[in-house]
Parts: sequence; structure tokens; C-alpha cells
Amino acid sequence: MADSFLEDLYLEMYKKLYYYAYVRLKDEQLSQEVVQDVFVLAQEKLEALRQSPNPQGWLIRTAGYTVLHAQRTRQLIQAHFAPLDEEIMAASPPEEELGLRELMTEEEWRLMKSVYCDGYSIKEAAGLFGLSLEACRKRLYRLKQRLRSQLREEPDAGKGGENDAG
Repeated sequence: MADSFLEDLYLEMYKKLYYYAYVRLKDEQLSQEVVQDVFVLAQEKLEALRQSPNPQGWLIRTAGYTVLHAQRTRQLIQAHFAPLDEEIMAASPPEEELGLRELMTEEEWRLMKSVYCDGYSIKEAAGLFGLSLEACRKRLYRLKQRLRSQLREEPDAGKGGENDAG
């Protein structure tokens, strides 16, 4: 950061903001993302921050809103994907998990694996795959719908790939 005002605030407030976010989110990585987002906003709104009678309070209030947004996003993701997780586990015990791999293209598999196995957030996965956040969410949603449909029809459905007749 080139601005010493913002740099001083960063050094003073980083740990406080991180703990503030962590207490609410219980997720180290997401808490770090929240703090990063707060300081990105601070950089964008630097003049408003400078004019604030309480810059530390401004950062904490911004962190509060950012935490709320992260919580809502996480709840939406869990609401959409938790049922799929249960269906996948019911349809394919751990020793048979590789059967799911055959239901997806290589890119779909890598995307699902990055989010569900490797612990990447959807935002991070979007960056890795060169997608917008919304496009990544939509792609995961459609994949979930397709897998759910295939798993309901028959556990072996779709294993032959896209060349299956029917």
C-alpha cells in the first residue's frame, strides 16, 4: 500500500478485523478474505475513510457488512449444494466415489473437486477457472442438477459419457 495512512490502519487493525470476522464465521480462510475485502474497499473509499472521525470504526462497520455478506453467500451455497452432497454419498459410498468422475467432463470434475475436495471457495475456483463468480456458481448449480438427475435415474446412468444412445 503506497498510502501511509492506510498502511498504518492496516498494521493497527488487521488482527482485530480478522478476529472479528473469525468469531462470526469460524473459518480462517473466509475471515482472511473478509479482511482483504475490507481493505480493498478502504482503498477504493480512501477519501471517505480519511474524512471519517473514526477510521477504525469505519473499518469495523465495513467488516460487519462484509461478514454478513459472506454468511449469506455461504448459506446460499450450502442450501444449494448440501442436498447434492447427501445424494452423492448415498448413491456412491467412499470406495465407489470414482464412479462420479465418469459422470463429468474433465473440467467439471476439476471444478467440483476444487470446491468440494480441495476446500476452495467458489470465488477462488472462479478465479482458477477464469470464470466470473456468477458463472462459476451457475456452472456448479447446473452440474449439481445434472448429477442429481443422473443419480436418481440409476447410479450407472451416464457412465458411458456423452456418446450414450438415448
